[in-house]
Amino acid sequence: MSVTEKIWVIQGGGLTAWAAAALLARHLPSGHSVRIEDAAPPALGEEPEVVIADPDGVLVQLSDGADLLAHGHGGFFLGSLLRNWRDGRDIAVVEQEPLPGIDGVALADVVLRAARQSPAAPDYAALLAPLQFQARVMAAGRYAHPSPDRQSPRSLLRPRLMLDARVLTARLRDTALRAGVREGVNDAREIAPFMTLDTRTTAAFDGDGDWTARLGYDRCLTVRYAGGDHAPRLDMASLEEGLASRSPLPGGGFASLAYAADRTTADLAKAALAAWLGDVDVAALSDVALAPGLDTHPWNGRRLALGLAAARFGDALGLDSAALERQLTQLVASLPGASEQISVCAEAYNEAVVRDIAHRADRLHLILLCGSQGQRLAPAGDDLARRIAQFTSRNAGVGLDGDPYDGQHWTLLMAGLGLTPRRYDIQADRLEINSAMASLGRMVMAFDQTLAALPAHSQFIERLRECG
Repeated sequence: MSVTEKIWVIQGGGLTAWAAAALLARHLPSGHSVRIEDAAPPALGEEPEVVIADPDGVLVQLSDGADLLAHGHGGFFLGSLLRNWRDGRDIAVVEQEPLPGIDGVALADVVLRAARQSPAAPDYAALLAPLQFQARVMAAGRYAHPSPDRQSPRSLLRPRLMLDARVLTARLRDTALRAGVREGVNDAREIAPFMTLDTRTTAAFDGDGDWTARLGYDRCLTVRYAGGDHAPRLDMASLEEGLASRSPLPGGGFASLAYAADRTTADLAKAALAAWLGDVDVAALSDVALAPGLDTHPWNGRRLALGLAAARFGDALGLDSAALERQLTQLVASLPGASEQISVCAEAYNEAVVRDIAHRADRLHLILLCGSQGQRLAPAGDDLARRIAQFTSRNAGVGLDGDPYDGQHWTLLMAGLGLTPRRYDIQADRLEINSAMASLGRMVMAFDQTLAALPAHSQFIERLRECG
């Protein structure tokens, strides 16, 4: 070991630790090295067993996610289905490319004017639903790669990848070790870390970073199962006992129930999750304390909390793995090369990461507030309250720095959850409504025809594996 060598020590094990090791080994300049301490992999329930990753994101770049799919370790992910969320309806929560307007008027305002014009017309959310192409693709269990042709409805798709965390972790470990990461610390006295990355999940969040009241749970029951439905989406249900979610994998899947210990016993939680999952074979089960929240200064001096050590949602809408992806991406942009750079890098990192995670928490909080247990949760915070007020008053979105979701996404989400604006853009009044509705009809027809021609998700994956 060189006297001037700068050593990065990673504490913990599992996906986050090995992802960080592989990332640092690739991006650190010469003169830096990475060591990862010996640690047992986190127990089931302590880290996501299903990882949602962007196709061109860090986790995929480090592990060749397409190759993982070809070998049967995942599938494409389009969005989430909230089951029986409002008046017994299922609500699709997805992202897609912005829909084109009509004569300069946003489609949401055209639809809202149509809903207001005829009392006999379906409600706002029902009129918007046929225009949500990606949500319809997801609900139908179909898939195809996005089209580069901007005139094709397929260009609206924003697919991501759903990967098996255990297989992904093994791949990242191989990547890190091949790049020179050393495993184990034989003698701590010889180590004077330049930086320490803590990926252990034992930290509890408090103060402004404690989301227990905001999200309404403090324990998480987790199961890995075989059999069952394998639709290409996350399913979520607001049960009397808590928030249930299910993520499919080839041959089975991973499910959880986030619940509050003061309202639901462990036995009730197990019975509720089993009833919701139906006829599946449980392969592993864990019930652990869960402290949902955020470390508001994850990079503090020479210590950096990463993954679930810095932010934890539970297995909700893939947000834990989305937060990890964001942390790793921002870490690459913030790596210090010298000790005097650490404070500046830490400030930039904390601002970007904390803001991103807070926006994701607002989104989950909004969904939960509109569920059956919303009255038990803390009220919306300032940023979320601004979004709701702007939408309900003007059918418009609030643009906040670092928001990972665009304005259209918030509009469709709020409409689906049952929020209705009081007024639309005044420019919608100048449209000839019959002509505008005919344009919407042609758009829906194009979506219908494209959807009918798409292969089932399972068929598409099988073709991919045959090619692989």
